Order: sequence, then structure tokens, then C-alpha cells
Amino acid sequence: MSDYYDLYLAVDLSPDISEPALQEVRWLLGQAEMPSAPSSADWKTWGYPWQVFAGGSASHAFDGADVSLLVPAVDRPGGDGGVPWALTVRTCVHEDEFGVVMEVVDWLLRHASTRGWAGFVRDTASEDIQHIVRHDGGFDLVDVRSAEKRFQIAWA
Repeated sequence: MSDYYDLYLAVDLSPDISEPALQEVRWLLGQAEMPSAPSSADWKTWGYPWQVFAGGSASHAFDGADVSLLVPAVDRPGGDGGVPWALTVRTCVHEDEFGVVMEVVDWLLRHASTRGWAGFVRDTASEDIQHIVRHDGGFDLVDVRSAEKRFQIAWA
């Protein structure tokens, strides 16, 4: 049986993202034609480029749906008045594709203005959860471990 990863990413892309990069983001989400030379991953190593965040269907291995959305964050202009692009992705990733998908995540986060928490990855095999935390020098996958419950709500 294969292992799957549930990837959730919620970031703002910089208002000054180049048009070619924005076009590639739209292609990755299934919203545009493929660029002539996609640069979001080393696609030759992985065989061929594909729209890794196309979404729009039930998740293969997790409850809920694979979805992706890119919209201008007009209500949250940046300090310079530019409008960032709000990007949210939730997708199920097969273990064989995890490496290339994380290359694409790295590429996206290089274009992001978000600092701090940017999403999570969870694994069907171990049920481990890792937070994606973006900082100026890159991003970290931070393990989530059991923590003391501060409050609990029980349904009647």
C-alpha cells in the first residue's frame, strides 16, 4: 500500500511577483496553459511537468477535497500599497511525487511574502504532522508532538 501526504498551504505571494512566475502559479493550479519552460521544479528529473495543485476533486486518501485558489488580496494591501496574491492549496500527494511537490512548494515560498506559519504536511503511514514555517532564509518542516491540552470541548 502506498503512502500519501496531505499538504495544506496558505500564503500570500508578493505583489511584485513577475508575470511569468504568476502565469506558472496559475498553471500549477490548473488555471492556465503550461509555460514554455516551467521553472517551479527540476521537471526533467521527475519525468515531465504536471499541474500539481489542480484540485477540484475528492482527496484520494484523506477526508475532504483537493482544492486550490489564487485571488488578489485587495482588502490587505502591503506596506507599499501593492496587492498581494492570496494562495491556498490543499492536495493529496503520492509518496513517489512528494519530492517534486516539495520543490514546487519551495519555489512558491520564494515568491511569498508570508512569514511564519504557512501550512502543514501530514502522512498516512505514521499520521505525523509537520508545520511548514517560512522565514527569510527558507522554510522549515517542524514536527508536531503531543502537547498539554489547554481546553477541551465535548459535544453533548
